This record gives sequence, structure tokens and C-alpha cells, in this order.
Amino acid sequence: MPSTALQAAPVSRRPFGQNYAFVVVAVIFLALLASAGLRATPGVLMLPLQSAFGWDVGVISSSAAVGIFLYGLAGPFAAAVMQRFGIRRTVLGALALMSVSTGMSYFMTAPWQLFMSWGLLSGIGSGAVANVLGATVVNRWFTTNRGLVMGLLTASTATGTLIFMPGLAALVAW
Repeated sequence: MPSTALQAAPVSRRPFGQNYAFVVVAVIFLALLASAGLRATPGVLMLPLQSAFGWDVGVISSSAAVGIFLYGLAGPFAAAVMQRFGIRRTVLGALALMSVSTGMSYFMTAPWQLFMSWGLLSGIGSGAVANVLGATVVNRWFTTNRGLVMGLLTASTATGTLIFMPGLAALVAW
């Protein structure tokens, strides 16, 4: 005999229930925020690097240009790496590469080291954590509200620049 009483939905003991989509969006938002901050750093550090090492502005801006070029070039390859190894491994690898490139800058004394740290490594690392990451996450995790989530993840890039630039400028001035 069928029961006509309403049954309560089972209560999940997990902290976020069964849907981790908003946790994924928050983590990817923070990763994109960090990537934007890293990409904005050479512009703020141009004068301090010039005064500290005596390097020409052309050398410093060339390394930043290499980083921006590789940032754009790494996107399609990052998407292929995400397909092959997964999003989590790709993002962790990219964040580790960005951390290594930032840490290497502490020890740099020659222009080639600037090209390696702020050009090559940070360009590839931040390029792997770029808009292609947002698009991949949106396509994998969302069927509705794709536009909203993609807009949030795209806005994180501008927000990262907006947050990190004043802090870096204050650090440089200090």
C-alpha cells in the first residue's frame, strides 16, 4: 500500500551537501585572482628594478612582454593539459610554477634571471590559470547559470589587478 505521507529529504552530513560547485568556483576565483596579481607585478616593479640593478627599462619591459606573450600562448596548451591530467593537477602545478617564479625573483641578479622568472615561468604559470580555466570549469560543473559563473570568474581577473596593484604600489613606495 503506497504511503501518502511526505517523507523528509535525507540530511547530508557533509558540510556543503552534495553540491560542491560553489566551492569549486570560489577556489578557481582565488586562483584567477592570484594569477592577475602576478601578471600586474612587473609593471609596478619596473622603477625599483631599474634603480636597484641599473637595468634598462627595455630589458625589464621585454621580460614582462615575454610573460604576457606566454600568458596568451599557454591557454590552449593548458586546456589540453587539463583534459589529460585533470583540472586539479593543472591548477596546482600552475600555482606551484607561479610560486617558484616569484621565489626565484628574490635571488635574481642578472637580466636573464628576470626573463626566466618573470618572463618564462610566470608567463606559463599564469597562462595556465587564465580564462581557459574558467571556461573549462564552467563547462564541466554547470548546466544552468553558466553565464553568471563565467562572468564571476572573468571578473576575478580585473579584481585581482584592482586588489594587488595598490598593495604592490604601497609596498614599492614603502
